[in-house]
Amino acid sequence: MKNSNTEYKGNIKISVFVEILIYFLIGTVVIGFVSWVILATASTQTVLNQKNMQAENIFDDLDGYFAQYRSMDYVFEYWIKNMDSMEVEYDTNEISAAKNHEFNLRNPGFIFNSASTDDIEALSEEDRKFYAEVIYNRCVMRLNMIRKAFDIEYIYCLAADEKFENAIYLLSGSDGSRPRSSKFGDFYTLGTTIKLDEKQKNTLMDTLSNSYHMAESVGFVDRYETLTDINGYHIFLGLTYSTSVVQHEIADQTRHGALFTVLFMLIFAAISLSLIRNYVLVPLKEVQSSVENYMINKDSEEVVKRLTKIKQRDEIGMLAHSFSNMALTIDSYIDEVQKVTADKERIDTELNVATRIQENMLPCDFPPFPDRKEFDIYAKMDPAKEVGGDFYDFFFVDDDHLAIVIADVSGKGVPAALFMVIAKTLLKIRTQSNRGTPADILYDVNNTLCSGNKVEMFVTVWLAVINLKTGEGIAANAGHEHPILRHKDGQFEPVMYKHSHPLGMLENAKFREHEFTLMPGDSVFVYTDGVTEAENTEHELFGMDRCVTALNKCTSNDPETLIKTVRKDIDEFVGEADQFDDITMLSYFYKGDK
Repeated sequence: MKNSNTEYKGNIKISVFVEILIYFLIGTVVIGFVSWVILATASTQTVLNQKNMQAENIFDDLDGYFAQYRSMDYVFEYWIKNMDSMEVEYDTNEISAAKNHEFNLRNPGFIFNSASTDDIEALSEEDRKFYAEVIYNRCVMRLNMIRKAFDIEYIYCLAADEKFENAIYLLSGSDGSRPRSSKFGDFYTLGTTIKLDEKQKNTLMDTLSNSYHMAESVGFVDRYETLTDINGYHIFLGLTYSTSVVQHEIADQTRHGALFTVLFMLIFAAISLSLIRNYVLVPLKEVQSSVENYMINKDSEEVVKRLTKIKQRDEIGMLAHSFSNMALTIDSYIDEVQKVTADKERIDTELNVATRIQENMLPCDFPPFPDRKEFDIYAKMDPAKEVGGDFYDFFFVDDDHLAIVIADVSGKGVPAALFMVIAKTLLKIRTQSNRGTPADILYDVNNTLCSGNKVEMFVTVWLAVINLKTGEGIAANAGHEHPILRHKDGQFEPVMYKHSHPLGMLENAKFREHEFTLMPGDSVFVYTDGVTEAENTEHELFGMDRCVTALNKCTSNDPETLIKTVRKDIDEFVGEADQFDDITMLSYFYKGDK
């Protein structure tokens, strides 16, 4: 049996708390990464939505600003027609203020905001130019202010022709740090004209149909809104965010969101780990410690005392309760095992004594009568259990007559052994009384065994009394196996005849007997059914034929050699199969009166 007290042989011992901590950290990293991806997508949409809303607010502001000038459409047309001749200030208000003062001196009472187209047409050509330049400067300053306030890369107003082939920049906001020109990347001057590509064309056409969205270009994100239509042109407001700025805002939002998520996860992990430690690991540690303590001390009361403190009604509480019950059960089982073991040891001791008693009851010293030269005899009994129901015996009735008995009690073990003792004793005492033949002896012993035989046991008996001088003998068979006889220089053959009833079955039963004569050199072999009914692993019986074959293998007249030969053949035939019945054999070799 393998030793169940095995020992853990791992090289590294990691506590459950550390394992859970590792899992939490891995989970935090994974959740942080997934959150980063999700937040990056959400932040992109959020920032773009914010920029879009910001653009709408700026456009609303500019639209309201332009709307305060009653004749703004006329001004747009004037800018387009006279863009090459206009003298404007882009980044300061000084010239605009001077022109505005000079214009007011020349046109007292003229109001810029409420002037109608007719009012403007009534002015001189120079004053109309002054008017358009003053309005232009005011609008540029407005765009400059908005651009600085909202950190926009570009903010502008442009006019696209009706076919959307070209666009003319009218207004362009600037912070004054970069020059204005017609070169891409600068803040454009009035009249800068660009050829629209297909993407810009589609974006402006979508804007014209009130389909507003952020349009991406190389390095920039654009937003447009329709302002007004004038003769031959569509006027648009537009602004541009730097992609790097937008991405920076997206990254900031993503970092903040991810940081918040990870921080939340760490706080959650700290709280969870604290709860797990207090309500899972500490009780588990107590259960583990109790188990180890019980393995050393086998003190179930101490285990129950410690584990009763765990009041939880979950799996851990059930585990603690189950182990407490198990410890009590094991202690009870150990007590029971110790008691059973003690009883078994006592029974084994008694059986060993009974075995020795039974062995001592059977003749076991060979040769048994070394001073008698008329015969050789040998017998052996191998019980299936500690004690058996088979027995043999041989003894002198008088100086010239030898009695031979072999018998088999029904059943096995102690009951058969007790019945065997009674039967053997009765047979020997009755035979040695030297009164009557074997049939008479069996008659008397049978009646004695039948009296009070409430367990209904019986015994088969072959009894023979042989005259050692003449070789003449009388045998009676009470339900026993047929003897096997070999005449001098012949072969062993079974002697078949009708049996009588076994002893102990039927009171007052009569027993047959027959006479025989042994010549010097003859051998008799008698046995119990444990020989012929020995089984192998295929449930085949050894049988009478194999027994006769085994006997005829042996050419020696020595009874011991004969029995050992038969026993060897039985063992080879049975193989690994267990012995089911007692095996008893007796061999008698008659030499004659010399």
